[in-house]
Amino acid sequence: MNWSIIYSYQVEHNDGYRTFADSLAQIELAEQRGFGTALVSEHHLVENGYFPAPFVTLSAIAMKTRKIRIGSGIIILPLYDPLHVAEHGAVLDVISNGRFTLGVGQGYRQEEFDAFQIPLSDRPGRMRESVEAIRALWTQPKVNLQTKHFTYKDVMVRPKPKQQPAPPIWVAAKKKSAVRLAAQVGDAWFADPITSLKVLKERVADYKTALKESKKPTTNISFPLMREVYCAETDEKAWEEAREPMLYVYREYLQWGHMLDDDGNSVPPGDERALGLLRSRFIVGSPETCVKECLKYKNELGVTDFVMRMKFPGLPHERVLNSINLWADKVMPHVQ
Repeated sequence: MNWSIIYSYQVEHNDGYRTFADSLAQIELAEQRGFGTALVSEHHLVENGYFPAPFVTLSAIAMKTRKIRIGSGIIILPLYDPLHVAEHGAVLDVISNGRFTLGVGQGYRQEEFDAFQIPLSDRPGRMRESVEAIRALWTQPKVNLQTKHFTYKDVMVRPKPKQQPAPPIWVAAKKKSAVRLAAQVGDAWFADPITSLKVLKERVADYKTALKESKKPTTNISFPLMREVYCAETDEKAWEEAREPMLYVYREYLQWGHMLDDDGNSVPPGDERALGLLRSRFIVGSPETCVKECLKYKNELGVTDFVMRMKFPGLPHERVLNSINLWADKVMPHVQ
């Protein structure tokens, strides 16, 4: 089992440096305690200062760490030219000595696509073409490619990535069509934190069917799953400390139409079911409760990598450190 820590950087205390400095200390502790990957997410045009530049942030993390892998979790790939992503990813892989994972997703916020002047309807096509272009740019001496959205003639990426043949590409997806696309073009399907266990089971079946159709292995495959996580000494203490910081994040998701019910349908803003649905999908509680929840996902879904957001706006730095230490001491040994 691999354990990953993921950050969505919402600026706290009107101090972006302090927000980031605290995260570096947390990631350094996670590296010392056996976590395998540190990921950084992305959004644009968010009033709270949500960091919009994962590659820049990851560069700083790469210089403060030595063993832990670094990666985007995720970038909104349709907003990018794949040549830029290939170049930035290759440089990150070189300066981190081969520790980079590229996580990509289609995105969903109309405001972001409008600002970058990309039609929201172009997402699936741009995703497929971009992943295929990035892999070609990483692995081929020169690339000649013409698709609906991109044209490259004798284009090269130098330096090449440290990892051979290329850094892994995780493709985030929720809908059946997107999960099938992840199977076709990605190295792993990166499952999101708000899809119910019932729907995840259906999507795992869809993913493996698409893998088989693409003549890819369907066993011994990587399966990263993101969950919202907080561990404290007791269940009551964990929920008391984490409830409001977690809800800060999910009020935004509800406003953006990103919340789904147990059957995969959108939950509208203000829906009374929201808190109960969230509690059933978070991994929050004592070490014993967290072990039980992790084993559920491992045994029922075949999860190989828990991607955990453990820091939320308003959650004090010291409590995050305590959660990381409890996880390493009392959860990880019982789930390996």
